[in-house]
Amino acid sequence: MSTAKNFLMHRSWLAAVLIMAVTAVACGGGDVPEPAVAPEPVAAPEPVAAPRVFFVSPEDGQNISVDVPVAFEFGTENFEIGAVPESVEQVRDGVGHYHLGVDAECLPVGEIVPQADPWIHFGDGSNTIDMSLEPGGHKFSVQMADDEHRTIEGLCDTITVMLEEGI
Repeated sequence: MSTAKNFLMHRSWLAAVLIMAVTAVACGGGDVPEPAVAPEPVAAPEPVAAPRVFFVSPEDGQNISVDVPVAFEFGTENFEIGAVPESVEQVRDGVGHYHLGVDAECLPVGEIVPQADPWIHFGDGSNTIDMSLEPGGHKFSVQMADDEHRTIEGLCDTITVMLEEGI
Protein backbone atom coordinates (compact mmCIF):
# COMPACT_ATOMS: atom_id res chain seq x y z
CA MET A 1 0.00 0.00 0.00
CA SER A 2 1.29 3.42 -0.83
CA THR A 3 2.17 5.83 1.92
CA ALA A 4 -0.37 8.37 0.65
CA LYS A 5 -3.16 5.81 0.62
CA ASN A 6 -2.18 4.56 4.08
CA PHE A 7 -2.17 8.14 5.42
CA LEU A 8 -5.67 8.87 4.04
CA MET A 9 -7.11 5.65 5.51
CA HIS A 10 -5.79 6.45 8.98
CA ARG A 11 -7.05 10.04 8.69
CA SER A 12 -10.53 8.82 7.72
CA TRP A 13 -10.61 6.52 10.70
CA LEU A 14 -9.43 9.30 13.03
CA ALA A 15 -12.02 11.71 11.59
CA ALA A 16 -14.78 9.14 12.10
CA VAL A 17 -13.80 8.63 15.76
CA LEU A 18 -13.70 12.40 16.38
CA ILE A 19 -17.15 12.91 14.78
CA MET A 20 -18.64 10.15 16.94
CA ALA A 21 -17.11 11.62 20.10
CA VAL A 22 -18.37 15.13 19.35
CA THR A 23 -21.86 13.79 18.56
CA ALA A 24 -21.98 11.78 21.81
CA VAL A 25 -21.01 14.77 23.93
CA ALA A 26 -23.42 17.11 22.13
CA CYS A 27 -26.31 14.69 22.64
CA GLY A 28 -25.58 14.24 26.32
CA GLY A 29 -24.04 10.84 25.96
CA GLY A 30 -20.75 12.11 27.34
CA ASP A 31 -22.22 13.58 30.53
CA VAL A 32 -21.58 11.71 33.71
CA PRO A 33 -24.88 11.21 35.53
CA GLU A 34 -25.07 12.96 38.88
CA PRO A 35 -25.52 10.66 41.84
CA ALA A 36 -29.07 10.46 43.15
CA VAL A 37 -29.55 12.55 46.28
CA ALA A 38 -31.48 10.78 49.00
CA PRO A 39 -34.36 12.90 50.27
CA GLU A 40 -33.91 14.27 53.77
CA PRO A 41 -35.91 12.28 56.29
CA VAL A 42 -39.11 14.01 57.37
CA ALA A 43 -39.36 14.32 61.12
CA ALA A 44 -42.49 12.89 62.67
CA PRO A 45 -44.62 15.56 64.29
CA GLU A 46 -43.97 15.90 67.99
CA PRO A 47 -46.82 14.55 70.08
CA VAL A 48 -48.92 17.22 71.73
CA ALA A 49 -48.62 17.11 75.49
CA ALA A 50 -51.74 16.70 77.57
CA PRO A 51 -53.49 19.93 78.47
CA ARG A 52 -52.79 21.32 81.91
CA VAL A 53 -53.72 24.24 84.15
CA PHE A 54 -51.39 25.77 86.74
CA PHE A 55 -50.67 28.72 89.02
CA VAL A 56 -48.23 31.22 87.57
CA SER A 57 -48.32 33.01 90.93
CA PRO A 58 -48.20 32.67 93.84
CA GLU A 59 -45.87 29.69 94.14
CA ASP A 60 -46.82 26.60 96.09
CA GLY A 61 -45.54 26.87 99.69
CA GLN A 62 -44.84 30.59 99.44
CA ASN A 63 -45.00 32.82 102.54
CA ILE A 64 -46.86 36.04 101.73
CA SER A 65 -47.43 39.21 103.72
CA VAL A 66 -51.04 39.97 104.70
CA ASP A 67 -50.18 43.66 104.30
CA VAL A 68 -50.65 43.49 100.52
CA PRO A 69 -53.24 41.71 98.38
CA VAL A 70 -52.20 38.31 97.04
CA ALA A 71 -51.75 38.49 93.27
CA PHE A 72 -53.04 35.35 91.56
CA GLU A 73 -52.29 34.48 87.94
CA PHE A 74 -53.26 31.25 86.20
CA GLY A 75 -51.92 29.63 83.06
CA THR A 76 -52.68 26.75 80.72
CA GLU A 77 -50.84 24.67 78.16
CA ASN A 78 -52.44 22.93 75.20
CA PHE A 79 -55.89 24.25 76.08
CA GLU A 80 -57.80 27.29 74.82
CA ILE A 81 -59.24 29.88 77.20
CA GLY A 82 -62.41 31.64 76.12
CA ALA A 83 -65.14 33.75 77.65
CA VAL A 84 -68.38 31.91 78.30
CA PRO A 85 -70.91 32.73 75.54
CA GLU A 86 -74.16 34.46 76.55
CA SER A 87 -76.14 31.44 75.44
CA VAL A 88 -74.71 27.95 75.22
CA GLU A 89 -76.29 25.75 72.58
CA GLN A 90 -73.37 23.35 72.46
CA VAL A 91 -70.27 23.15 74.65
CA ARG A 92 -67.11 24.08 72.73
CA ASP A 93 -64.62 21.22 72.74
CA GLY A 94 -61.17 22.13 74.06
CA VAL A 95 -62.25 25.58 75.30
CA GLY A 96 -62.85 26.58 78.90
CA HIS A 97 -62.42 29.19 81.59
CA TYR A 98 -60.86 29.39 85.05
CA HIS A 99 -62.42 28.97 88.50
CA LEU A 100 -60.54 29.67 91.74
CA GLY A 101 -61.46 27.73 94.86
CA VAL A 102 -60.42 29.45 98.09
CA ASP A 103 -59.62 26.90 100.78
CA ALA A 104 -61.10 24.27 98.46
CA GLU A 105 -60.03 21.01 96.82
CA CYS A 106 -60.45 20.15 93.14
CA LEU A 107 -63.98 19.07 92.26
CA PRO A 108 -64.72 15.70 90.62
CA VAL A 109 -64.70 15.50 86.81
CA GLY A 110 -67.98 16.55 85.19
CA GLU A 111 -69.32 18.35 88.26
CA ILE A 112 -70.74 21.86 87.83
CA VAL A 113 -68.63 24.43 89.69
CA PRO A 114 -70.91 26.21 92.18
CA GLN A 115 -71.45 29.92 91.56
CA ALA A 116 -70.94 30.65 95.24
CA ASP A 117 -68.28 30.55 97.96
CA PRO A 118 -65.69 29.17 97.94
CA TRP A 119 -65.51 29.44 94.11
CA ILE A 120 -64.72 32.52 92.04
CA HIS A 121 -65.65 32.34 88.35
CA PHE A 122 -63.60 33.88 85.53
CA GLY A 123 -66.25 33.51 82.83
CA ASP A 124 -64.86 36.51 80.96
CA GLY A 125 -61.70 34.53 80.12
CA SER A 126 -59.44 36.53 82.45
CA ASN A 127 -56.65 34.86 84.43
CA THR A 128 -55.73 37.27 87.25
CA ILE A 129 -57.15 38.50 90.54
CA ASP A 130 -55.80 40.30 93.62
CA MET A 131 -57.24 39.18 96.97
CA SER A 132 -56.82 40.27 100.59
CA LEU A 133 -56.98 37.30 102.94
CA GLU A 134 -56.76 36.56 106.65
CA PRO A 135 -53.42 35.39 108.12
CA GLY A 136 -52.77 31.66 108.20
CA GLY A 137 -52.43 28.77 105.82
CA HIS A 138 -54.68 28.70 102.77
CA LYS A 139 -55.30 26.18 100.01
CA PHE A 140 -56.22 27.35 96.50
CA SER A 141 -57.44 25.29 93.56
CA VAL A 142 -57.58 26.58 90.00
CA GLN A 143 -59.98 24.46 87.99
CA MET A 144 -60.99 24.63 84.34
CA ALA A 145 -64.58 24.19 83.31
CA ASP A 146 -66.43 24.18 80.00
CA ASP A 147 -69.16 26.56 78.82
CA GLU A 148 -71.65 24.89 81.18
CA HIS A 149 -69.21 25.22 84.13
CA ARG A 150 -68.60 21.45 84.20
CA THR A 151 -65.13 20.49 85.37
CA ILE A 152 -62.77 18.94 82.84
CA GLU A 153 -60.64 15.88 83.51
CA GLY A 154 -57.03 16.60 84.46
CA LEU A 155 -57.43 20.38 84.50
CA CYS A 156 -57.09 21.33 88.17
CA ASP A 157 -54.08 22.40 90.24
CA THR A 158 -53.87 23.04 93.98
CA ILE A 159 -51.33 25.04 95.99
CA THR A 160 -50.98 26.10 99.62
CA VAL A 161 -49.59 29.43 100.82
CA MET A 162 -49.00 30.95 104.25
CA LEU A 163 -50.19 34.50 104.87
CA GLU A 164 -48.23 36.13 107.67
CA GLU A 165 -48.09 39.46 109.41
CA GLY A 166 -44.86 41.43 109.49
CA ILE A 167 -43.04 39.91 106.52
